[in-house]
Amino acid sequence: MSSSRGGRRRSEDLVARAAEEMTAGPERPEAAADREPVRGAAPVPPVAGAARSGRLALLVPAGIVALVTLRIVFGDDLRTRIDENACAWTGCTGTGMAVVGWLVITLPVLWAVVAVVLWSRLSAPARGAAVLLGLAFLLVAWVHVPSRRSSLYLLLDSPAAGATATGIRWGGVGAGLAVVAVIVLTARAEARPRAARGPIGPTLVAAALLGTLAVAVARAEAAPVTVAEAMPERTLRAAGDTLRRTGGTDLRGCVGVLAGDVLDGCVRTVRVSYTTDDSDAVVHLAAVLYPSERTARDRRGRLPRGAAQLGTRGETITVNSTTGSWLLLSSVGHADGRGIAEADRGYLLWAAKQVAYRFIGRQVGLLAAPSAADGIGPRTP
Repeated sequence: MSSSRGGRRRSEDLVARAAEEMTAGPERPEAAADREPVRGAAPVPPVAGAARSGRLALLVPAGIVALVTLRIVFGDDLRTRIDENACAWTGCTGTGMAVVGWLVITLPVLWAVVAVVLWSRLSAPARGAAVLLGLAFLLVAWVHVPSRRSSLYLLLDSPAAGATATGIRWGGVGAGLAVVAVIVLTARAEARPRAARGPIGPTLVAAALLGTLAVAVARAEAAPVTVAEAMPERTLRAAGDTLRRTGGTDLRGCVGVLAGDVLDGCVRTVRVSYTTDDSDAVVHLAAVLYPSERTARDRRGRLPRGAAQLGTRGETITVNSTTGSWLLLSSVGHADGRGIAEADRGYLLWAAKQVAYRFIGRQVGLLAAPSAADGIGPRTP
């Protein structure tokens, strides 16, 4: 009994000592000083620019929706304005409009390459502006792409439509080659990373684009907007008459055609003179090109009645008309400048009609001789 009681006391003493050691630690000042208080985890601050990047990410789908909306609502008008301004800037020459057509398609690719190269250096507002400008270039290209139910020629309406179409086609080829080159180079770089050996990627892209530009310019049709293309023949034979060209000039603008500024807004002018052997008639044709058919018709409505071209000699008969974007001014009279009798009007206007028909035929690609009607015909039927 005594031994069991002694063992019980020793157990109680051990328990008491353990309790004292557990309660004594926090009461020591040095122990309290060493222990750090438990605190909650501090919130992680957002990454700088994360909010701006989120807004920029939302800008892309919003821009795409706006792109589709603008294409549906304003696509045709936008294409017309672009083509008219391009015609005015380039003089509607075949080479100039081929370059414009090529640029219309390749500008989105060129801008995408520039934006990717400079992206890391741009601020958030600059990145937003780059995206919006890229979408604008894409819209310009899109409005020049025909649908399945239309052709490229039906979209374009200018004397250099064929050259513009050639530039658009080869621009599409160049853009496709550039995209393929970038994809292949990117895939090879990821598969076999190695030290850079020079600007291979930009060189391939530039070669693809510049090569197709050279082909587009070489294959572009010469637009009939100069004497050499619109009236190449020095001798015209039609309906039994022979007309020989006595003069021809190309003008950028229309200064010196008529007095005053009634022809303002013109792009260029083709002036030719033809004379006939049998009817003693001299025809002066001034074909004035405007950026659009609407402008050409408007300028014709402003012309004063019977306004003769500057530089003609003697009495003349003046006839005005429009064909496409061209305003045609035909002045015809006798070679010696004498007065025009009523009996002379028919065969004088017949000579003017033949020259005008030849010019119109070059514009539409279909040469056709005029037919005598309304008292206008050859002097000797």
